[in-house]
Amino acid sequence: MLFQQIKINSLDDLLRCISLSSLLEVSGWPKPGNVHRTKNFLTTRYEHFLAGIAAIQPDFYDFCKLIYQNVSKNNLNFKFIGLGQLFQKASMSMMEWQNGGNVILGHILILAPLAAATVLCIKEKKKSFIDFKYYLNKIIEDGTVKDTILLYKAIKRCNPGGLGKGREYDITDKKSINNIQRDGISLKQIFDISKHYDLISNEYSSGFRITLDIGLPFFIDTFRKYNDINIAVVNTYLKLLSEYNDTLVIRKSGEDAALKLKNCARAIIQNGGITTIKGLKKTNQLDLNLQKEEGKLNPGTTADILTGIIFCALIFGLRF
Repeated sequence: MLFQQIKINSLDDLLRCISLSSLLEVSGWPKPGNVHRTKNFLTTRYEHFLAGIAAIQPDFYDFCKLIYQNVSKNNLNFKFIGLGQLFQKASMSMMEWQNGGNVILGHILILAPLAAATVLCIKEKKKSFIDFKYYLNKIIEDGTVKDTILLYKAIKRCNPGGLGKGREYDITDKKSINNIQRDGISLKQIFDISKHYDLISNEYSSGFRITLDIGLPFFIDTFRKYNDINIAVVNTYLKLLSEYNDTLVIRKSGEDAALKLKNCARAIIQNGGITTIKGLKKTNQLDLNLQKEEGKLNPGTTADILTGIIFCALIFGLRF
């Protein structure tokens, strides 16, 4: 791991990292299948993402400020953090400030515990990578039943397809919230249940393994090699696609489509990603092919995880 210490010291700098990570993710191009700065979907435009990103920043600032004010050295329980409240408030802001539908609920879910862990590192002056991972895991472990219920309400408000139809605590089942309350299902438990069919859930369940152990080192190494932030963003996205079946693609188009996409991304990475003429040509062709399906082959979950990777690179000192 090349970056070992968190380099920011204030909530203002933390908010800059939160907003910039989302902006860089959505602006990266050509990220095959996504809305990006040169490609819109039929009803969702690049500008909708920008509006959603701007809209959630006050909610994240309030969230981080409350953590900073309420945490103490004697506080070993992080139930007070309230991830669910942020999910609900930020998703409402995101939906109210643009008309392109659910654009960044995944960003909110990925960034929330990462931002909270960073606040604790800043407040307690414990800024090592090990400290950051400890706080991140403890925050997730201490998530409450209320957090789970508010997560479900946020998902229902955004209507992105949920955590999987026809499964335990199905998001589309009107009884699901009552069942969660009845069974006392904590945030960690609900993500453990859904980890096999949702990559964001898998991140919560595994302590953000893909983000921290796979994506972050690759992103930093790529940036240091090419000194180009867009190359780092797009090649990391392609790297993730080459390793993991995107679960949004699976939900919309099936496992075969996701596997085909993974194989295409693997071929691009083997050809140097967008740093070579051949790799860039293949990337543009893949983007063209995916865009023809009008969002059905949009690897949106991979893009969400990429946002967390960029955020971590920024708090650990990457500048461009």
